[in-house]
Amino acid sequence: MTRGPRLLVPTGLLVATLGVSTLTVQAVGALEGTSGRPVTAEGLDAPSWVSVEAAGLDQEPISPEGLTPQGTIDPEPGDAIWHVGSDRVVPGQVGTAVIAGHVVYDDEPDVFYDLPEVTEGDIVTIGYGNGETREFVITQTQQMSKEGLQRAPAVWGNQKDVARIALITCDDSLGFRSDGHSRANFVAIAEAYAG
Repeated sequence: MTRGPRLLVPTGLLVATLGVSTLTVQAVGALEGTSGRPVTAEGLDAPSWVSVEAAGLDQEPISPEGLTPQGTIDPEPGDAIWHVGSDRVVPGQVGTAVIAGHVVYDDEPDVFYDLPEVTEGDIVTIGYGNGETREFVITQTQQMSKEGLQRAPAVWGNQKDVARIALITCDDSLGFRSDGHSRANFVAIAEAYAG
């Protein structure tokens, strides 16, 4: 199987670098000032799907995923995952949850193919195993360089004010680097809907 670019995590600083063909996070260290402990939600309290009408996602299954034995986050093709490490929270909890997926995999459209179509004001819905749902409104979207995403406070910062979701995928609109990695990533930040 051909694998594409990866996400690197240097010591003391979480680095997110999403590739066009694959999404892989190499974990070399933990977020500065955090315990690196994994978060969990089990059974009926766990998030089970995400819907984003503007991105063509209708109850797309999501599952918790930590690091592989190689220290990477690497969802299977066609899967969306919520990251359970780096002191990120369970989607719906106060803090920032990270949900990641591929745009393409082996040159085929993947689960987050249309994520870059979302705009501010679009709704993200998380469904839970107990039948409950929680809505979030997209407050910002941004194309980020790989270096910018590595330090983006909206994604990796330790905020404790609101339940926030960072939806992350790659963005090939700026082309590719000489190593085959996309030059940019797409990030949509959604915060708990209060309406």
